[in-house]
Amino acid sequence: MRRVVIIGGGLAGLSCAVRLAGAGRRVTVLEATKRGGGRTRSYPDSSFGRALDNGQHLMMGCYRETLAFLRTLGTTAGVRFQQNLAIQMVKPGGRRVKLSCPALPAPMHLVTGLLTMRGIGVLHKASALRAGLVLSGEVRRPDDNETCDAWLTRMGQTPAIRNAFWEPLIWAVLNDDPLVCSAAMFMAVLERAFMGTRDDSRLGVPCVPLSELYVEAASDYVRARGGELRFGEAARAITSARGRAGEVVLKSGETIAADAVVTAVPPRALLDLLPDPLADDPVFQDVRRLKTSPIVNLWCEVDRSPLGGAEMIGLVSSPLHWLFDRSVIERASPRDPVLLNCTISGARGCVEDTPAALRQLLLSELERYFPQRPVTIRRFRVIKEKRATISHAAGTYQWRPDIRSPLLGLYLAGDWVRTGLPATIESAVQSGHQVAAAILEDATR
Repeated sequence: MRRVVIIGGGLAGLSCAVRLAGAGRRVTVLEATKRGGGRTRSYPDSSFGRALDNGQHLMMGCYRETLAFLRTLGTTAGVRFQQNLAIQMVKPGGRRVKLSCPALPAPMHLVTGLLTMRGIGVLHKASALRAGLVLSGEVRRPDDNETCDAWLTRMGQTPAIRNAFWEPLIWAVLNDDPLVCSAAMFMAVLERAFMGTRDDSRLGVPCVPLSELYVEAASDYVRARGGELRFGEAARAITSARGRAGEVVLKSGETIAADAVVTAVPPRALLDLLPDPLADDPVFQDVRRLKTSPIVNLWCEVDRSPLGGAEMIGLVSSPLHWLFDRSVIERASPRDPVLLNCTISGARGCVEDTPAALRQLLLSELERYFPQRPVTIRRFRVIKEKRATISHAAGTYQWRPDIRSPLLGLYLAGDWVRTGLPATIESAVQSGHQVAAAILEDATR
């Protein structure tokens, strides 16, 4: 095999490159940006005097492919996992809802955690347990055409348990409104998290910058095994010859011959790379139908934390979804500034707002949810990912392509391909590993 060319240096491309390089294949990664990482990256910010991530990315214990990737890189210590699943939510006025799962086998740890949840009534807890009948196979499972909202209604979930438990999880996992997103995609995550082991449901928070956790270590690994990473060099087109992917043409005009080409880029970028006849293939016509959903992240330095020592808190019935205290997460010194991150998922309603408007929104919501702990914002930064993920609208999973494309020698990776998961870090890394396995398998035929 002469060379495997991977277009895209995000997690899908890097995980594929690491797996192939480890198997002795010659790998070249082409990445249009100067730093790589895709939508999971960090970069220095002079006003804050530190690196900021483009967004707060959580992991779960069931992220087996991602954990395997980090073990290969030797960076697992950069993610700190809970001992047992615990989630805090806060209502307007400051009253908190707390889910704390005990050290029991799955799924009894979740059952017990729901029964003992603080800040919510018995009837609401009982309705949450009723939804567990789907996981146990006693009630009809949702298909991809059923929305999360319709599924919650069918399962008799009360407004209180929806607001305090289900909907914050849906926004976080699917990055879209429960009114439109697929219940089947949500169910895929619930099964992995709660029907395996207790550890599968634990949340993990990166405590180092994302580029340090993923990009730098993966780059070092590939280079140490003879691979090549070319940052700041964008691909322009993929050519085909005799029914196979042949060369990758760079925007500089350089061409690179390859026995296999992997695209690890978003759908729109993939379509721009395809040879003209291939773009009309039904597979790629479906790809063209996929829409995107944005995420807005607000970073701010404040005089004191409103979270009261918690690493993260969800906001019930707020346009803001999750608050993270990075100072607690990173075990910063009490003398250091308090750094908060706020994540707004499915942020279509505010993605075009000005920084001033978003700053005022954050301040007003902090006052509404933490009236006893007023804060002053000293520094503020908005980071928008306008195409953060594909939209997981009900009925759209069928449009996601398989890792093997209609063109021989061309493979598709990315969190948005058909992995059986929503567009998450785990989906991206899983796709990269699956593509690497497919290339190694096809090379032996």
